[in-house]
Amino acid sequence: MPSTKVAPDLEKNGNVIENGVSKDAAIDLSDDGDKKGKKGKKEKGKDEEEKEPEMVSFGQYYRYATKLDGLFITVAIFFSAIKGLAWPSIMVVFGKMIDDLVVIDGGTVRGSQMALFAYIYIGMGFLNILAGYLSTTFMLLSAERQSSKARNEYFRAIMRQEIGWFDETSSGELTTRLTSDINKLKDGMSDKVSMAVQWMTAFVAGFIIAFFYEWRLSLVILSTSPLLAISGYFLSKFMAEFSEKEQSAYADAGGIAEEVIGAMRTVVSFGAENHESKRYNKKLESSEANGVKNGLFSGISIGMTMLIMFLTYALAFWYGAKLCGEGKALPGDILIAFFNILIGSFAMGHAAPHFQTMAEGRGAAFTVFKTIDRESKINYEEDRGMIPPSCAGKIEFKNVDFCYPSRKDVQIMKGFNLTLVTGETHALVGPSGCGKSTAVGLIERFYDADQGEVSLDGVNIKDLNLQWLRNQIGLVGQEPLLFATTIEENIRYGRGDVTQAQIEEACKKAFAHDFIMELPNKYQTLCGDRGSKLSGGQKQRVAIARALVRNPKILLLDEATSALDNKSEDVVQRALDVAAEGRTTLIIAHRLSTIINANTISAIGENKCKAEEGTHEELLAKEGLYHTLVMYQQQVQNEGGEELPALPSIEDVQRKASVKRMVSEKSIQQAVSEKEKKLEVVIEDGPQEMASFLEIMQENNPYENACIVVGAFGAAANGATMPVFAVLFAEVIQALASVLPPDPENEDYKPDYSKTDKWSLFFVIVALVAGLANFLQIHFMSLSGLSFTTRMRRKAFKALLRKNMGYFDLPENSIGALTTRLSEDAAAIKGATGVRIGTILQNLVGLGVGIGIAFSASWRLSLLTLACIPFVAAAGSVQMMQLTGTMKTMTRLYEQAGQVAAEAVENMRTVSSLCIEPLFLKKYADSLKQPSQKFKKQAHLTGISMGLAEAVIFFTYAAVFTYGNYLMNLPVCHSGKLTFTQLMKVFSGIVFSAMTIGETMAMLPDYGKAKASAFKLFKLIREPPIIDAYTDKGMKPEVKGLLRFDNVKFDYPSRPDLPVLKGLSFKVDKGKTIALVGESGCGKSTSVQLSERFYDVLDGNVTIDDIDIREINVAYLRQQMGLVSQEPILFDYSIEENIKYGALFRTVTEDEVRRAAIAANINNFIVSLPDGYKTRVGEKGTHLSGGQKQRIAIARALVRNPKILLLDEATSALDNESEKVVQEALDRAREGRTCLVIAHRLSTIQTADLICVIQEGSVVESGTHAELIAMRGVYYNLNKSADKH
Repeated sequence: MPSTKVAPDLEKNGNVIENGVSKDAAIDLSDDGDKKGKKGKKEKGKDEEEKEPEMVSFGQYYRYATKLDGLFITVAIFFSAIKGLAWPSIMVVFGKMIDDLVVIDGGTVRGSQMALFAYIYIGMGFLNILAGYLSTTFMLLSAERQSSKARNEYFRAIMRQEIGWFDETSSGELTTRLTSDINKLKDGMSDKVSMAVQWMTAFVAGFIIAFFYEWRLSLVILSTSPLLAISGYFLSKFMAEFSEKEQSAYADAGGIAEEVIGAMRTVVSFGAENHESKRYNKKLESSEANGVKNGLFSGISIGMTMLIMFLTYALAFWYGAKLCGEGKALPGDILIAFFNILIGSFAMGHAAPHFQTMAEGRGAAFTVFKTIDRESKINYEEDRGMIPPSCAGKIEFKNVDFCYPSRKDVQIMKGFNLTLVTGETHALVGPSGCGKSTAVGLIERFYDADQGEVSLDGVNIKDLNLQWLRNQIGLVGQEPLLFATTIEENIRYGRGDVTQAQIEEACKKAFAHDFIMELPNKYQTLCGDRGSKLSGGQKQRVAIARALVRNPKILLLDEATSALDNKSEDVVQRALDVAAEGRTTLIIAHRLSTIINANTISAIGENKCKAEEGTHEELLAKEGLYHTLVMYQQQVQNEGGEELPALPSIEDVQRKASVKRMVSEKSIQQAVSEKEKKLEVVIEDGPQEMASFLEIMQENNPYENACIVVGAFGAAANGATMPVFAVLFAEVIQALASVLPPDPENEDYKPDYSKTDKWSLFFVIVALVAGLANFLQIHFMSLSGLSFTTRMRRKAFKALLRKNMGYFDLPENSIGALTTRLSEDAAAIKGATGVRIGTILQNLVGLGVGIGIAFSASWRLSLLTLACIPFVAAAGSVQMMQLTGTMKTMTRLYEQAGQVAAEAVENMRTVSSLCIEPLFLKKYADSLKQPSQKFKKQAHLTGISMGLAEAVIFFTYAAVFTYGNYLMNLPVCHSGKLTFTQLMKVFSGIVFSAMTIGETMAMLPDYGKAKASAFKLFKLIREPPIIDAYTDKGMKPEVKGLLRFDNVKFDYPSRPDLPVLKGLSFKVDKGKTIALVGESGCGKSTSVQLSERFYDVLDGNVTIDDIDIREINVAYLRQQMGLVSQEPILFDYSIEENIKYGALFRTVTEDEVRRAAIAANINNFIVSLPDGYKTRVGEKGTHLSGGQKQRIAIARALVRNPKILLLDEATSALDNESEKVVQEALDRAREGRTCLVIAHRLSTIQTADLICVIQEGSVVESGTHAELIAMRGVYYNLNKSADKH
């Protein structure tokens, strides 16, 4: 018999914005910030919600189906229908069997046809195995084949889109759709189709059979269907609505977590841990509120459903008794009609979610196919376009007009003309946002000009083959991007057929070989996500090597040496000069020292067109824009008091042409695939430590415990419902038999309905108990679970914010890993709390009561039935796992593919410039092979298990009723003699209860995972950090600003075998400025991090006012400091809020914000924007240029009004004009403050009170600029290297 349980299932005036448009409103840092920030989205969303969701047709949905897939689908649908007929048909057998077994007037027992019924049960079981296997397996195989094709085609479509498309489309959205939307598409054509067909068949067959056997009773039962339908409607409606809102809030919280964890140094340096924790918690509050509503309405809806259902039982049996008493029906007919109406009704309910999944799949397919069918405006895959036999390298811009696709209202170029002569070096200079980098983008054909043309060797680049064009170009950007693989592999991305010797030669030219060889794994050293494990200078040099190894005809250097110290820059610049020989080279630079040797220099003004052009000497003679920029630089250099040599004159150098080899796609793929095999790591699952159930329960607070008590009471009462139903069911059948007229022709017979009325009344009582019990269990267990998991999320996130910086340096604690862990572990812990615990308790109580009832009726038959329980339980477990998604574990196998896709999509400019789209397509396809193969194997197992799930129940029926028939036919005097009522009590009591064991067993994996997740969360929460920003402990002295490093030794926790500081000592007096200079990797930035106490020294001391900073309260210590780093991170707030972020410990007025912006030379730019200070900066400040981000970061530090100012390459991304103004602002800001300056550009630190030269982790020279020049030592040589430029 079927179970009756219900399962709660973002520059104006020439300033470039690279990644989108302004958001509707800024996020407010106050408590109502989210409402303010989301207002525009909500208003926009109203109209969108009213629109019908767009879906593809069924024909389009199956566009990737082959003939084999068509065969699979046809067979699966046919056998799904066969499987759907099973339960309605078996109810007919059951009803006829009851008529055969029922006892009439305590007299004769009829069981002569029991053997036939047993054979029918067995036959139906085997047919169910075959139908279950074919319907499930074939549909899963077809879905996997089609979705794999769609997944690859979708990624291929994304990869071929032009860069402008990516500017208007979030990379996060694309990678999410690549997983979630394809998964929805797959689900919509998988076994959900089989299940929908199966249940619809059961729906139709159930009603036909019911009306055939007893139409009168069927109509009576159907009278309650509207009530069940209304209850089911509200259940699905509210659950879908509140679940979507709950998950949306969780996703927003996850986005906050990812943003914060990715900017931990910024968050910690500004003491924003509590602020970010509150921001995260606010999203959790929204999620919890929706979860509470979900639990409340689920409890009410399910409670009402159970109430109506049991009341329907009462009505059906009461009316059925009348029909039996009037001789119009037999008990078997009543049962056949009753259960088939029940099956038909529930079948429609079971089919609805599957139809919803199919609709969601077609909706997801609409978005996916729309991208797949979109024709890219600049498509690398197109074979069209000229492929000239050679490339000279002459580039011309002719009257070019250009606006970025995402900001059509901002003119970037207007009538722009430029000629790059073959084999010569051309430089572009000008203020930030004037369109210099845009020229690079147009040459690479990331974008096409709106008007005019860009040509190569006289041919419009639009007419050239795109792959050929990009293969002639080598690009090094201002912010170089390295991929999450080895250094060697990153360089090999430049040219796939390059040899190891050629790689090392390129690295030597880029001044990268020496530092690489000092790394433990040398060229096999992993670079980390976006090259995070290398310093800025190291990343830049590897990127230069990657460009050099391409041996390009055209070299594009967009601030290619901006992150290098002077010594490194000197060597790399000479290497680039050599590399530029015979090549057309375009240099974009703020640092004019890097371009004075250029054959031609073009200065671009704010009118978006070329202001002047000529050689360095010619432009100086004109005394125009370029002259102004150079004078700024010379003034800064001469402020140190030492008369530096004049900028040198230059001689034209005759360039020679060279031939660039084209890179074959095949050689790239082969070389990388071989390396990937070497790097492949097999992770084996090992035993996990788990928290005990008692530990988890002890973490509950009083409110949660109270909810558990009430919920447990409801669960216990709910658990007893099924066994009680079993007893009532047995008694009702017997009572129905008792009212049958002994003689159908006796019109005077008046049946006694007292027994049937009594048992029908009991069903009414059970209905009331079941309704209330379900509400109490679901609502209160939901309250407990939600409160507990939300608290765990809060604690876990707060604990992450407490972690020392070394924790985030470990490979296993990457941004993705931590955000995933935070989300998954907190979600997984639900398996040992709330509703899950209530369900387990309910099932255990039900099993206990059911077994007790059974043994009280017949221990013999109970033992046989109990022997079948493991099989029935296993069947129920498989069914429950399938209903809740047995394939969910397969999603983990797609994580590697997701990482490949995310890395490519997030870095499309680099991917496109290197022409490695085919490489990533192959990597992605290869990463899908393993999960696809495993899925196909799993499909067969799933099909078999689904067939067995119901078949074992049929086999149990055969065994139990056969033996029960035997016991009923024993002599009256035999102690094992069994009555029909006793047989039904044993069968129903154990079988109905045993079905709940399957549900419990299906939860065991989640329960185990919950305990393992609880252990990890408890460990994260309970482990106290060595450097605790939350503690009240520590001194809070009045800080004057004497900063001292005394024989400091240090190495990073993630690289203990690589010492960074080896006895570093220096002192900076109150209100004085100290500058640290040296080569990349010598430990300069490390000293900043030790000052902020991101790490603790291994030996020696860091003191402030002669107090060891380890004795000062951590939060207080950081409040005294203001940090501006080399690569500043801004948050997805408005500009105003990002500046206010610098002083979250106090109220910052708008006037203070503007003064800080003016001091940082960013105010004029901000007020020129449409939304002014309310303009959102985008994720990590992506809507701003590098110089704009740096100036906002400086304003953020200035508004903090710190006692100690830490400037780690604070002006590195600024043009010379902006740098001078900002440097003057910083000089004013340094007055009365202790200032620690890290700089490669020595012109910025010549006025420092003390300059320390660091080599290999210790100070080798110190003094003022004049004193160090007089020494003619290391600093003199560094300065001399700078002078050459």
